Amino acid sequence: MAKEAAKEDNTQEAAPAKSGKGKLVIILLIVLIILLLAGMGFMAFLLLKKKGGDSHGDEAAAAEKAKPAAEQHAPVAPPPVVVDPGKPPVFVTLDPIVVNLAPGEGERYLQVAIVLRIADQKFDAMLKQFMPEIQHRVNLLLSSKLPSELATAKGREVLAMDIRDTINEVLGYPPRPRDVQQLGPSGPVQAVLFRSFIIQ
Repeated sequence: MAKEAAKEDNTQEAAPAKSGKGKLVIILLIVLIILLLAGMGFMAFLLLKKKGGDSHGDEAAAAEKAKPAAEQHAPVAPPPVVVDPGKPPVFVTLDPIVVNLAPGEGERYLQVAIVLRIADQKFDAMLKQFMPEIQHRVNLLLSSKLPSELATAKGREVLAMDIRDTINEVLGYPPRPRDVQQLGPSGPVQAVLFRSFIIQ
């Protein structure tokens, strides 16, 4: 009898222990499911928000296209450059540049000293402010040229116009088509002059 009572006590003690572990597992599963659902809801919210922003952007672009050309917003043009013929010319000297030319015709390099003629002294400060970008863009332009492109006076003249247009573009003055440029350059840099031009 005592053995049966002991077995009954052990069974009663094991049952609550199993029942407590089972409840803990169920609670953990419920918490995990809630966290999973919350995470999925948050991701769905972000995706819908992103998709809603894109569709709004598409609607705005479609509305912009539907407007007549006169009503569409054009980029703000920089103020026109006015040259006063009564003032003496202003020149800005760039640091000498040495670049490897395009490798299509063998290993050659270009050493060039450039002087810029600018429309007014007030643009000198603007040039200095943008000088790192100007040097970078001019280096890229020069290193893209083949030696044969620069061998003639015409080739150097075209290069001077390319450098002028590149610098004016950095300063916020997009270049006009070359056939319109006969009226004069559209930006602060009026001309690019080569003090020295050596291809080796």
